[in-house]
Amino acid sequence: MTDAPDSLLPDDIATEPEAETGSYAPIKSVEKTLLVLEELNRHPVRRVSDIHAATGIPMPTLVRILETLAGAGYVQKISRWAGYCLTHKVLSLSSGFHGLPEVFRPAREAADSLTRTLKWPSAICSFDVDAMVVRYSTIPASPLSHKHSTINRRLDLLTRAHGRAWLAFCEEAERMRVWDMLARSGRHAGQVDELRGAMEPILDDVRRKGFAARDRQTEPETHTLAAPIILGGVLIGTLGMTYFSRSVRSSADIAEHLLSASRQLSNST
Repeated sequence: MTDAPDSLLPDDIATEPEAETGSYAPIKSVEKTLLVLEELNRHPVRRVSDIHAATGIPMPTLVRILETLAGAGYVQKISRWAGYCLTHKVLSLSSGFHGLPEVFRPAREAADSLTRTLKWPSAICSFDVDAMVVRYSTIPASPLSHKHSTINRRLDLLTRAHGRAWLAFCEEAERMRVWDMLARSGRHAGQVDELRGAMEPILDDVRRKGFAARDRQTEPETHTLAAPIILGGVLIGTLGMTYFSRSVRSSADIAEHLLSASRQLSNST
């Protein structure tokens, strides 16, 4: 069965509210379009066959969606073989969303300033249950970005710079809760005391330096440094910068700027 030409499919429009929810049924074509945008957002360039495999959207429908998005300026067709990519116009879709709460405004300004000065992308993360989550990133403003996007990416607490910075400067009770959670969930092999014993020397070094470094075995082509964001004496998140390992012989300059930003934030309230 083939897709209808340019008209909406029968299930694309609901004319009466659903009895149970009191709202209209979802428009299927809109749901499919959002799936396509989400898939393109995960990759710099994506072929039609790859998007089809990831979303399950029928090929004829998928091509129509991509061509519609291209006509609207949100998607660009690179070539028949390379596929499609998002354009800068998608950034306008987030202009009305301010992301982080107002309390993070000084940290956003610090991240923007770091990228203007050093060119590498900066990020702000906050703690969420068992990981650090990227809440703000200067990737769109950096000419040296290593990824297409990292927003909402969850980062490991033990190996990532943001996770280590958080664990080093959070309250002891919170840190103990994390050790217990990681051991009970099986995400770390061994007992709580073993985990704590392995990490405390690392966290002591973070406290001494004032910033954390990502484990070198994790995504070795790049490296990240992160420092705490402490406002009003309260740890609210982490500020970090990522760079290509081979492009930076010494991270001292990056660490100095990061520490300066962290200290300025701590003294801003």
